[in-house]
This record gives sequence, structure tokens and C-alpha cells, in this order.
Amino acid sequence: MAVVSISKQLLNKVLLAYVLLTMTVMAVQVLFSYMSVKKEISAELAQLKHTIDDSLSQAIWELNDPQIDAIGKGLSDMKLVQAVIVIDEYDGVRYRNGLTADFEIKNNTFKPNEAVEFDDYFGFHGNLTYTLTNGQSKNNGHHVGTITILSNDSNIYSAVIVQTMFPMIGALFSIFLISYVIKRLFHNLLTTPLEMLSYGISQINLSNLSQSKLDPPSGQNDELSVLTDSFNLLINKLIEYKANLELAQNELLDANKRLDKQNIDLEQEVTKKTSTLSQANQELALQKEELVESERELRYSLAQLTQTQNQLVQSEKMASLGSLVAGISHEINTPVGIGVTAVTYLSECVDKLSQEVSAKTLTQTKMKTFISDANHSCELLTSNLNKASQLIQSFKDIAVDQTSEAIRDVNIVSYLNEVITSLQPKLKRTEHRIEVHGDEDIVLLCRAGALSQIFTNLILNSIVHAFDGIDKGVMTFSFKTDQDNVYINYKDNGNGLSEENLAMLFEPFFTTKRGQGGSGLGTHILYNIVTQSFNGEITAQSGVGEGLEYAINFPIKQEI
Repeated sequence: MAVVSISKQLLNKVLLAYVLLTMTVMAVQVLFSYMSVKKEISAELAQLKHTIDDSLSQAIWELNDPQIDAIGKGLSDMKLVQAVIVIDEYDGVRYRNGLTADFEIKNNTFKPNEAVEFDDYFGFHGNLTYTLTNGQSKNNGHHVGTITILSNDSNIYSAVIVQTMFPMIGALFSIFLISYVIKRLFHNLLTTPLEMLSYGISQINLSNLSQSKLDPPSGQNDELSVLTDSFNLLINKLIEYKANLELAQNELLDANKRLDKQNIDLEQEVTKKTSTLSQANQELALQKEELVESERELRYSLAQLTQTQNQLVQSEKMASLGSLVAGISHEINTPVGIGVTAVTYLSECVDKLSQEVSAKTLTQTKMKTFISDANHSCELLTSNLNKASQLIQSFKDIAVDQTSEAIRDVNIVSYLNEVITSLQPKLKRTEHRIEVHGDEDIVLLCRAGALSQIFTNLILNSIVHAFDGIDKGVMTFSFKTDQDNVYINYKDNGNGLSEENLAMLFEPFFTTKRGQGGSGLGTHILYNIVTQSFNGEITAQSGVGEGLEYAINFPIKQEI
């Protein structure tokens, strides 16, 4: 690719700008000269009209055609005048020269006494007025016609050429002269120094950089001098960099020698370490086998622990059921015993009545006494048998639910009352009471046995643990629902738990009655039923002396 000199490009652009500027100035000057000449010619034509105004008006007034022709011919012979037309007041052409005959000008064609311009012609159109003299006074004058004096653009061009020819020649000469001067200046100030710089840069010797420095252009203190100084500064930095590079190379050689020695030492050390590492790997393999065996034993122990936990949970449930059976049995004995006593007494009354009937000693009074005793015995028997039947039915429902995993519809408030009834053997020995609040029409689709276990564990946990040392405790159940979930709030006013014990409340085998019959599985079973069987959530909050409160929620409908 050919290299184009910067100085030549700059010179061409400077000269082009100068030529364009000069041509623009010349064009403006020509236009100004054209307008100026045209204005001068129009003024001279107007002056000519005023000069011949009186004589031409008088000639028209006197109908002196020879005089009119003489004046018109005199005007036409003038160099500036290209056409003359004289029209009288009746639009009759009295003199015409310079325009074709078919070109018609009437008195009303142009405005009077003003400059006119059409086609290539321009000039002056004015009225001709003859003034009558009567003694010492003059009248206002009589309009006798118009005169039109015209020139054309050829006269303007001639005058403009004369005015601008010498300035244009001077401008062209100055363009050539200035071009030569600028070219020489560019060559001396830019082209030659640049060529010297280019040559000096191309001759740089990397092996001897100090001799590659450039001398600045003589007598100049410009950008080229700055460029030369910058190049020399670059050479100085290269010299410094080369010295540093040689120093770094020497240091690198020394470092390589030291590295080779260290590699030899390292290989010897690696050999020793490899032997030690092999022995350590053998020991690790042996330890790994021991860990695998330990893990196998731990898994087996965990399986046994899980099985034991499940058995303990089942045992807890069966123990709860056994306790329920014992309590119910004791409760049923009382109404059954009363019923047996009533039946025995009624049987004795019947035997006595039979004897009196046989002996014919039965009186009306004895018969009334027998009827009264029989009615009382029947009422007592009916009442106690109904009570026993109610206890047996509640026991049956609760016992069946605790041993069954069937899912059925459960009215939560009614079912809670059945659980409370089944727990009467434990409750009647105390002065504790249970309060139930909330909607009584809440129906759940769930495992009734699991729900019974939740209520039973809550109540028994309060009786056994919360009310230790408290005679009159209150246990409160509150129920509410939304579209999908049921919310159970249980609270007692018992002893409460410390912050440390509250954190371990749901842990398996945690109990505050260790050694007094507590297994520590009650709340753990409660937690598992709520979170796993019912897919719900349970939280507890308490404080020492503030009682214990549970917040339980789970879906209304459990999956079948």
C-alpha cells in the first residue's frame, strides 16, 4: 500500500481551502460589481430623462415630429441606451428604437417615474409634462405622454469585466505565489524533518541502542522536536529495560541452578516420604476396614434402638389402654354392685310377699309398701345399669380407636367428651376440671385412635406432671378452623417448665418423673402423631409457674 505524505495531504487541503475562499470572495465581488454597475446605469438613464424632459415635452405638445425624432435618435446613439420609446397622451407611439414593433408599451404598462425591468432590459419609465407660461405665472402643467429609456445586461457585463479583470488576475497570481511559498515552507518545516525522523527510526540498532538516538531538527522547537525527544526518551527506557533484562536473566540462571539442586534434594525427600506414605496408606486401609465394621455395628445398633423405641411406644399405648381398662373396671363395679344389691333386696321383698299371699296375711298396707320398695329398687337398678352401659360404651369406642388405624368422620368436641368420660376414674380422684371452648360442629376426617391418643396424652401429662402439688387445676381446650385446617389450643395452669426443660419437651425418654414411673414417651408420641400421622405442626410455650400451652394445627381431612 502506497504511503501518502502527511505534508502533501496538509498542503493540498490548505491550498484547496485558500482557493475556495479566494473564489468565494471573487464571486461576491463580481456580484457586488454587477449590482453597483446596474444601479449606476439606472441612475444615468433617469438623469437622461430629466435632461430631455422639457424639450421632448414641448416637441410633443407642439406636434414637432422632427424634433421628437432628433431627441430620440440622440438618446439611442448613446452607448448605455439600448431602446427608447416615446408615447403621447393618446397611447400613440411617437418614437421607437431598439425594440421590435410587436412589443407594445402603453402609458399604463409601468408605473410612472420608476425604474423598470423585464427580460434582459432594465431602465426608467417617466411621465412627460408640458408647463404653460402665462405672463409671470405657470400653471400645473399638462401631461403629454411618457418616455421609456432602457439598457440591457450586456452593458453591465462589459463594465463588470473591466472592474474585476485586474483583481481576478491578481488573485490567480497570488494563489500560485502563495502555493509555492507554502509548499517550500511545508517542505522545510515538515516534510524534510519527518523524512529524517522516519529514516532515523528505520535505522534503529537493537544491539547498540545508544547510537540510535535522533538529533532534533536544527533551529526548531515544535511538535517534531517533542516527538524526537520522546523517541530518545523511549530509547533511554529501552536501554534501561535491556540492562534490567540482562540482570534478570543472570538471576534466573542462578535460580535455575538452585532449583536443580533443590529438585535433587526434593526427589530424595519424596522417595523417603513415599515409603512413609505407603506405610500410612496400609494403616489407613486397616483403619477403614475397622470403621466399616464399626459402621455396620452402629447400623445394627440403630435398627435395634429403633425397634426398641417402637416397642416402647407400643408398650406405652398398651399401658395407657391397660390403665384405662383398670379404671373402667373399677368404675363399672360401683353401679353393678348397687344393681346387685337392689336386685337382692327386690328378690327378698318378692319372697316375703309370696309367703304372706300363701298365708293369706297380705294386707293393703303391706302391698303398698312392697310396690314402693319395688319401684325404688327398679329406679336404682335402671339408673346404675344405664351408668354402667355408658361407661362400657365409652370404653369400647376409645379402646377400639386406640387399636385401629381406620379413618372416619369425628366430631371433635363430642369425641373429646368421650375421652374425658373414659378418663373419669383418674379425674374423679382429683378436683381438677376440664373446660372446652369453640365450635361444637367441627367434623374431622382422621384416625380417631390417634386423635384419642393426643387428647389422652395432653390430659394425663397435666394430671401427672403439671398439677404435682396443685389440688384444683384447670385444663382448657379451644378449637377453631379455617377452610383447610383445624387449630387446637390446650393450656393448663400447672407448674410449667424451665427454658432448658422446654427445649427438650418432645425428646424421647425425657421426663421430670424419672424413677417415679415416667417413661418420657408421652410428649414424644404426641409430637409424632401430630407431625407424622396428621401432617401437622405442634409448638409449646411455658415458663416456671406459668403453666404449659400447646398450639396444634393439622389438615381437617387426612389422606386415606
